[in-house]
Amino acid sequence: MKKIVILTLSIIFTLIFLSYKLTQVPPGINGDESGIGYNAILISRNLTDENGNFLPLFVFAKGSDWKQPVSVYSTALVFRIFGTSFWALRATSILFVITSVIILYFLTKEMFGIKFFVVSFIILVTTPIILIQSHLALENITVLPFIFFWLLMLSKNIKRKKPTYLFMSGVSLGIGIFSYLGMRLVVPVLSLITIIHLRKNIKLIIYFLLGVLPFFILLYIADFYYPGAVVGRFSSVLPSVNEFLLRYISIFDLSFLFLKGDATAYHSTGKAGMFLVAVLPIFFMGVYKILKGNKPFEIIVLTSFFLTPVLFGFIPDIYRASRVLFLVPFFVMISTIGFLGLTRRIQALILVLIVINVFAFAKDYWFNYPNRVREVFSTPIEKTYEFRVKR
Repeated sequence: MKKIVILTLSIIFTLIFLSYKLTQVPPGINGDESGIGYNAILISRNLTDENGNFLPLFVFAKGSDWKQPVSVYSTALVFRIFGTSFWALRATSILFVITSVIILYFLTKEMFGIKFFVVSFIILVTTPIILIQSHLALENITVLPFIFFWLLMLSKNIKRKKPTYLFMSGVSLGIGIFSYLGMRLVVPVLSLITIIHLRKNIKLIIYFLLGVLPFFILLYIADFYYPGAVVGRFSSVLPSVNEFLLRYISIFDLSFLFLKGDATAYHSTGKAGMFLVAVLPIFFMGVYKILKGNKPFEIIVLTSFFLTPVLFGFIPDIYRASRVLFLVPFFVMISTIGFLGLTRRIQALILVLIVINVFAFAKDYWFNYPNRVREVFSTPIEKTYEFRVKR
């Protein structure tokens, strides 16, 4: 009963904390949000998108680009249940975080215990990029539940060795392919990590592949019907070795991760990193503890953090935190392991630093950031959105 109460309070806190000033920060709606919202409204009403396509796999939003099915149909479902509003549009992103919190609860309960959940929950919800992305009706944040569920199924398999868990882990990654364009580069790497982990058990590998491969096949077929939706703006020009390494290694630039954040005003305040700088010491401690302990599940988490972005070396842009949200689940797990490896006095000090750090970030985000980016989000944004809906 105590554990359920903790989970319930965690969900309530997540909803309250992330929904504060939801429609005011950032101050308006950008083209991508409008494209997802407008088509979600149409699908929720008559099952067709703005181009007249009936329940399309991918939606082309005029004035924007191709939209992924997970975000569009999730938003359409929210509109269908709670009604159409700007708040509901952005709140869909919060629901992905809440779903992740629930999965995190079962994951940590399975492998570590309730104390681990409490700490990992605090780190997850206070992560700057999570607060920023939860206030945007975009696809980036949709990757979280699929990564967490993949980890949950792997943890269950480590304990019980049931093929069903591997099949479900494959399904989770497979659906994740359709959550965000960047997951086309992430899922192959996570699939390879899974196969290497299972290398001594061919039967389990087959079950995993049965879960994930149908979605790759569907993606291949979809490319014939939705030109441009599958690969997006990925360049066919291969980078040089130096360019590739720069793009990949830049993801782990500590100033980017903990001090500067995303290079664009849409996805960063410009005054905080992707992660809280106060969490940096326990992240390093977590890396050390995992390497020292050499436990299979923890090694998977650590390996995934550093290897999952490797294919992003083919993507020209650098310092785009919004594109690597798939790192968050691994970061949270690693940092929590590091936190629990400290003495109680140091733990208390770290918690105080986290509270101070997140307070400073949230205060700037809620009250100062809107004024700095008002010109980025064209005005009158919310009125324009409401006009499109009523029309």
